[in-house]
This record gives sequence, C-alpha cells and structure tokens, in this order.
Amino acid sequence: MKYFYLTLIIALSYSCTKSPSKAYFAGEIVNPNNDFVYLYYNNAVIDSSKIDQNNRFFFEVDDIHDGLYHFDHNEYQYIILEKGDSLLMRLNTLDFDESLVYSGIGASKNNFLIDMFLIYEDEEKAVNKFSELDPDEFVKKIDSLRSMKQELLNDINQENILSPVALHITQGAINYRYFTDMEEYPFINKRRNGLHEVSELPKNFYQFRRQVDYNDTLLTYYRPYFNYLVTHFNNLSYNYCKNQCNGDLVKIQRSLHYSTHKLRLIDSAITKNKTIRDNLTRNVAYSYLLGDHTANYNQRFLDSFSKYAPDNQHQKEITTFYNNVQQLQKGLTLPPIHLINLKGEKVTIDSTSYSKNTVFYFWNLHQRNHQTNVLMRIARLKRDYPNYNYIGINVNENRKEWQQSLASISKLDDTLSQYQTDNIEELLATLVIKSLNKIIIVDKNGKIIEGFGDIYHSKRLEISLSESMKK
Repeated sequence: MKYFYLTLIIALSYSCTKSPSKAYFAGEIVNPNNDFVYLYYNNAVIDSSKIDQNNRFFFEVDDIHDGLYHFDHNEYQYIILEKGDSLLMRLNTLDFDESLVYSGIGASKNNFLIDMFLIYEDEEKAVNKFSELDPDEFVKKIDSLRSMKQELLNDINQENILSPVALHITQGAINYRYFTDMEEYPFINKRRNGLHEVSELPKNFYQFRRQVDYNDTLLTYYRPYFNYLVTHFNNLSYNYCKNQCNGDLVKIQRSLHYSTHKLRLIDSAITKNKTIRDNLTRNVAYSYLLGDHTANYNQRFLDSFSKYAPDNQHQKEITTFYNNVQQLQKGLTLPPIHLINLKGEKVTIDSTSYSKNTVFYFWNLHQRNHQTNVLMRIARLKRDYPNYNYIGINVNENRKEWQQSLASISKLDDTLSQYQTDNIEELLATLVIKSLNKIIIVDKNGKIIEGFGDIYHSKRLEISLSESMKK
C-alpha cells in the first residue's frame, strides 16, 4: 500500500498529456549516490534526468523506438520501453537489483526482466553443480528450470498480451542464458570432474542452436545475448582446433589459429548485423592480445583481424590497444609513467628512475577484499624478495580519500612508494590494465621482465622474480 501511494504521487507529479508516439519513465531512487539517472538506447546516452529533492527522476521519450533500453545510476539494468508506456520504478542503491520493482503501464514485462536476472544469479551455483552430471541428466535438470521460466512468461502473456517486440526480448531473456549453460557444460563438467578431456556428448545435445539468431537486432546490446555468442564461437572454435592441439584446452585457447578461426567463423555467420560482428571480433582481439604472446604473433593476429574484420568500427581503438601491448613486450623499456605522490607533486617514473628491480601493483580503495588480498600478497613478496622496490598505484580519482585511506591501511609499511595519477585513462591504456590483478616487473634499467603478470598466478610470478634477480 505504501508503494501504491508513492506511485500515485509520482504519477500525479509528472502528469502530462499522453502521446501515442511517446513513452514515460519515472521513479524514485532511495539513497542516490549521484545527482543523475542516465537513459541509454543502443548503448548510447539519449537523455539524463537530475534527481530532485524527493529523490525522483523523470524521462519523457519522444518518437520512441520500441525495444530494449537501459538506465544507469552507478549500476545499470535493462528496461523495455514501447510507445504508450508510463513506467514507474523504485529502487534502493544499497540493494540495487534486489530492491528494483516496477509499476504502471509496461510494468509486467520489466518486472519479468529483473526477475530473470535475479533468478539466474540464484541458480548459478546449482547449475555449476548440475554440470558434474552426465549430459542427459544435466539437460533434464536445466530443461526443468527453463520450463518454469517459460510458464511464468506464458502466464504474463495471457494476463496482459505482450507486443511482438516485448515477447521477443523477454523470450530472449530465457533462451540465451539457457543456451549459455548448454554451451559451457562440457568445459565445466571437465573441470569439476577432474577429467583430462571433454566428455563425449549425445548427437542431439546442441539442437538448441537451431533457435539462435546470429543477427538479432532487438538484442544487439543485450549482455546475455552477447555473452552467449562469445561462448558459442569459443565452443565452435575449440571443436575445430582440438585435434591440432591434442585436446589441451589451455593450449588451444592461447593459440593463434584458435583466435583466427573465431574471426573467420564470426565473419561467415554474422552477415547482417554489423554491430554484433564488430563487437564480437573486438572481443576476440582483446582476448588474444591480452594473452601475453610475442610481438611477432601479435602482428600475425592483427593481420588476420584486418582480413576477417575489415572496416571494424572499433579499428582505431584496437590498433591503439595493440600498440600499447607491443610496448609491454619483455626486454623493452617500460614507457614513462606519470604519477602523483602523497604530497600532491607530479612525478614521472622512467628508465632513469630505478635503482633496482621494481614491481608495480595496482589497487582500488573501494574494492576492500581485493585490496586486502593484493596487499597481503605484496607483503609476502617483500618478505621473500626483499631486494626489490614495490610501487603501489591507486586507481581512484579522489586524492583526499586516497591519502586518508593510506593512514588506515596497516599492511602498508612504505607509504612513500604509493602513488596516484591525474590521468587514469592514460595510465590504464599505457600499462594495458584490464584487471587490478596485474603485476609489472622491470629491472634496474627499466627493461620489462614481466609486462602481463598476475598477482594470483604465484608460480609464474615467482619464476619471473627469481629469474630477474640473476640479471
């Protein structure tokens, strides 16, 4: 009842003459963490709404394109908007997804979307456990889960008939997460059962693929759809390449011909939706170039990318990324790093700055668990390899908050080796930081010993550290 009155107040506050070509999206955000809500269509911001003193926002979308949108307020969720909708929303940022609820015209299809998101989050552990079963039993289990969701959608559609657009999107919300579970099954089964090879599958195991639309324009920017296609093409490429790599999954996924074949498959299968094709081949490029290959192999991959992904809309971004990766090859001099010290002074660390071998690591003061784990591992490395310098770089932008946090972190015994940057995008790009698990090791002359280390890959890290001590 309380929420009913809230909805009524919001609706009256934003009363306006309805237009058949318009849609309205309004609501309340409890505990807002900034001043705006942003509305996206096709992954581009189409409008923003300032949150008022009552924590309310309002969008009036003119000449609306029926389809999938998403709103963003530090976190995001998808919504379906169509002509004539007057969608009302309420959420609490302290429990963003779980508190999200809709009312008004267009509520049922959107409550279904968020329900699917939450249900799949809850089911993830169960599905991983089911993946230990043989294929027939696994399929029975997840078919049962899928049927329950389908019944729910059928009930909603009977009570309030959905438009073809809304039905297509909500059906996709069921299908593509289910399809992803099916594609991932062989590999999760192998890992969880400690098998040396992927199990033999029934001939009809992949029959669901007949329902896949490679060129779905309504779902182009829907993450579960995109994630499915990534997994699907990974799977197809694996099955093509496994005979050439003796079934070794890690070796296959690192190989040049595996990534090249993915590019070829995507180019041949996705013939109508250029955006999807470009986004998928971009994903292949990042995955390969982050794999710590030699400069020669990176160049060979880029040649294949130019062949199978011509006129890619992300070409400039990928070329820049490729160049940054090439600059972090072993034996090259680490590019200059522009930082800020605790006093707020600008500092440049370059080849003249090192007195001994140095380890760079990265942390975020808002990621508490990660921060604790990283600092514990750095403390262990300092104990085992005391002849190194260890430089910590914080990736937050708030300088005062960073300085205050250093005083409260007991595991930091050398705050003089802590830095920030006044250009975080430049730092992330130059050092190719896609994960804060990254470690970079250079020798006393600034030559790169390890440009793509991972603080959690302890064996490889210790080999790099041990070898560098000999230089």
